[in-house]
Amino acid sequence: MDKELIPRKIHWCWLSDDPLPRLVRDCIKSWQRIMPDYEIIRWDTKRFDIHSVQFVEQAYNARKWAFAADYIRLFALYAEGGIYLDSDVRVFRKFDKFLRYSAFSGTEKWRDAQNKYTGCGIQAAIIGAEKGNPWIKDCMAYYLSRDFIVTNGKIQPVDVSPAVLAHYADIGYGFKYDIFSTKAQLLKSNIAIFPPSVFASLWSEANLSTYAMHLGEQAWIDEAVAKRATESRAGKLYRQLCSSNRLWAMIHYWRKHCLYLLSHK
Repeated sequence: MDKELIPRKIHWCWLSDDPLPRLVRDCIKSWQRIMPDYEIIRWDTKRFDIHSVQFVEQAYNARKWAFAADYIRLFALYAEGGIYLDSDVRVFRKFDKFLRYSAFSGTEKWRDAQNKYTGCGIQAAIIGAEKGNPWIKDCMAYYLSRDFIVTNGKIQPVDVSPAVLAHYADIGYGFKYDIFSTKAQLLKSNIAIFPPSVFASLWSEANLSTYAMHLGEQAWIDEAVAKRATESRAGKLYRQLCSSNRLWAMIHYWRKHCLYLLSHK
């Protein structure tokens, strides 16, 4: 059996004073159920000094929790090692097999005309790393030299974390951002980046072998929050079914795909 380099810890971040939504509570229950021997660590303003990093403090003051968490997740992994999960990640299978790598994550489809990394980014909602990992340290440095600025309600240009992770994995460890593959990329320093079906960020990527799925609540996008607030009860139930079951997610995607094909004959 390979030596486990990554400790059995799950880190997550919750910076607001709002109560945890049902979806988040259900996701955390999935971590506890599937991986009961993992320590679960919540990062909040009591555990992390938001004033210690200007980017984090600025994002926190703007109530853009997800951007503040972009740095905090890296800090947690670098300082303690373990696995970081966004609060809206549903786990289906144990992560034990990934603990032998110095770091791991998965690819996600990424399209941005203004960014070099247009083939695929690296999943920021699901990341594992050993304590003191150099790739994680490189990514942390990006935020130490940046400001988080909101002008007239709009966020000024700043790279989202999948692009940051991809950039430093590319320049230092051999990540091929322009190759969207169904196979894992094994990088320098024992870093493994898996295809989207392993750690899915879209329902269309999930299959019965998927380990976890990022449900993508998009809490940093005001339009997405407003849309969910007006969602019907039937819509909420349907979304919950797709979020909690990989088979339902697969059916949902193929239904939408078939409707698309029919409408474009």
